[in-house]
Amino acid sequence: MIVPKEPGPRQRKQAATALTIERSAVALVLEHGLEAVTVDMICAASHVSQRTFFNYYGTKDAAILGTVPVSLNEQKVREFLASDSPDLLGDLLDLLAALLPGEGTDLELVASRMKIIAQTSSLMHKEMERLSAIHDDVCSILYLRLRRHAQPGETEDAIRQQCTLIAHLIPGLVRFTFEQPHNGATPSEAGPTSLLTAALKKLIPPDQRAD
Repeated sequence: MIVPKEPGPRQRKQAATALTIERSAVALVLEHGLEAVTVDMICAASHVSQRTFFNYYGTKDAAILGTVPVSLNEQKVREFLASDSPDLLGDLLDLLAALLPGEGTDLELVASRMKIIAQTSSLMHKEMERLSAIHDDVCSILYLRLRRHAQPGETEDAIRQQCTLIAHLIPGLVRFTFEQPHNGATPSEAGPTSLLTAALKKLIPPDQRAD
């Protein structure tokens, strides 16, 4: 198992500055609305210069959406590829759950950000765009696993089409998470993956279910 390195003082300071800017941006938008908020307002509320702001973010929208890059957990990817479990759906949802905010997350910031994104089509569109790379990654990862367990006569093209179709679940899963009231719980505790699993399994005939 890979143990992540502890961030140094410089990294901790940068993370703290980024978090302050994000909190200020989100709070201002909640109070005044997206169109009324400017970069100058965010800088003043965060006690940073414009130069510092633009070292972290290219636009005010980027500050609202946050700095954390959307990416899959490398250890989870290796486990997914190595698994021989017939429960592909369960393994996939476990892999995707890593995209949702977890332990150590600023719950108030997450809830406020989700509220803004859910109510602002332009921000929702940008957030979905950030997931496009994940879509491609999931397609590639799924292909490697499905090819290993391909049925007799199943073509490469059919497998790739299956992977593309399954990967389209990701934006829906994340959008559903954004739109739910979390009442103080982290998105991962709200159970979107469990709900998705239950819903999809209703589409699978009982005699064909892996579980």
